[in-house]
Amino acid sequence: MATPDGISADDWERIHELAVDIVNADEDDSEAYRTRLLDYLYSLEEKYGELPSILATRADYTNDLSLKKRLLARAYGLAMARGDDRNALYIAHSLAELSIEEFRDAKEGCKWLDCVKQHLTQVDDSWFAGEYDRLRNALQQLPPG
Repeated sequence: MATPDGISADDWERIHELAVDIVNADEDDSEAYRTRLLDYLYSLEEKYGELPSILATRADYTNDLSLKKRLLARAYGLAMARGDDRNALYIAHSLAELSIEEFRDAKEGCKWLDCVKQHLTQVDDSWFAGEYDRLRNALQQLPPG
């Protein structure tokens, strides 16, 4: 399946294959597969330009939380500029999850959850609706920001 921002199904299938390789790899090989996936994302960026799907996926496979946040914020801005509500929903969810579960930042978590809620009015997705509820509950457990 092609991405909402125009990456072909064949090119995106390769990302899926590489992600499966990472999941199935033992600890010694997983880093090599992760590097392959990131390299392939860079080649897709050369082919398609800077797109939300590419940046958000790169964020998914980086271990640096600050870099992850920057990549996701850039991806969200690009999705919004393109009017790509589906990718914006995915990315806002990732930013809400990162803010709440990793940074434990109630203010940022609330901001991104509000974005998720807004995008759910445009994109009907029951899984993300459930995630919204889960993250809203997790946010309520954080000290006020």
